[in-house]
Order: sequence, then structure tokens, then C-alpha cells
Amino acid sequence: MPASSSRRDFLATSGGALGGAWLFGLGPVIEATRTWARDAVGTERPWETFTDREAADFEAFSGRIIPSDDTPGAIEAGCVHFADRSLGTFLGGMLDPVRGGLATLDGWATDEGAPFADLPLSAQDRLVARLEAEAAPAFGVMRLVIVFGFLGDPMYGGNRDRIGWRHMGFEDVFVHQPPFGWYDRGEHGEDDR
Repeated sequence: MPASSSRRDFLATSGGALGGAWLFGLGPVIEATRTWARDAVGTERPWETFTDREAADFEAFSGRIIPSDDTPGAIEAGCVHFADRSLGTFLGGMLDPVRGGLATLDGWATDEGAPFADLPLSAQDRLVARLEAEAAPAFGVMRLVIVFGFLGDPMYGGNRDRIGWRHMGFEDVFVHQPPFGWYDRGEHGEDDR
């Protein structure tokens, strides 16, 4: 086996071990976030990271990124609750860009005569497009947090009622039976066709 292959294997194994150790270390924080966000949905619990204005604007922004139509969107999935808790804990490095993006939206919305969350949807869409064009890094981080909240495992506080998973057709069945795919069908007495 060539030396470069061994190095690659070593790096892949080391990277996996470090990633696993990092996630293991975050376990208590993630569990606390999950519990808090699950309990916060549908209650009048005060925001931990967001102000009331930031929460309203982030929720409205999330509704423009993954809107509700024939299916529930980011608002129904509780992405704002996931964001509020996670940005104060394990996604804390993303808080400044999110706050900066919300402040930018708030400034532009004030010029329009109302807070962002209170603007008509057409005006919100226009300002979201402007944020993407003029403040792409903040827009990207905000969108990423929404996607995490929408598609992440519900145990982390978002994806309420598995809305995101149902939206993309994901079945959360984590116990699988062989054959797992074409590559092992013959091993289990099944036809290789």
C-alpha cells in the first residue's frame, strides 16, 4: 500500500475521531438546547438570545427563506426557537453575523415605515433579496441556521413535528434490514438483478 494512502487513511480516521470527540463534548449543551427549544415552542417563554424585535424579524425572515404554501414552512417548524437557543450555545460563533443581518434588515425596514416582520410579504421578499445581494455573508449564515432548524433532528429543537423531514420525504427509520443495496443483495439470497 502506498505511503500517501496510509496518510490519507490516518487523516480520515483522525478527523473522524476528532469530530466525534467534539460532538461528544457538545452533548450536554445540545441536549439542553433540545429540551429548552422543545419546551419553548408554544409557550410565552422569554427569548434567551434574541430580543423580541430580533425574534419577530428572524421568524419573518425564516418564513421568506422556507415559506409556507401547501406544506408548512420554517415558521411552523419552529426555526426561530432553534435559532434563539443554538445561537446562544453551540452555534454562538454565528450570532454576530445573524445580529448584523437582522440589524441591516431592521434599518431598511424602518426606511419603509415599519419593522421587517410587519411589512407586506412583497416588501419582505424585496429586502431579503437586497440582503442577499448586499450582505451575502450575513444572509448565508442566517439561511444556514434556518436550514439547520428546519431539517435537523427534532431532538435539537427545530423541525417541529418532523415538518422538514416530511417535506423532503425522509423517513426516520434508523433500523434497516438487509439487503441494504445492490452491493449485498446476492449475499442474502436475493436475485442480483
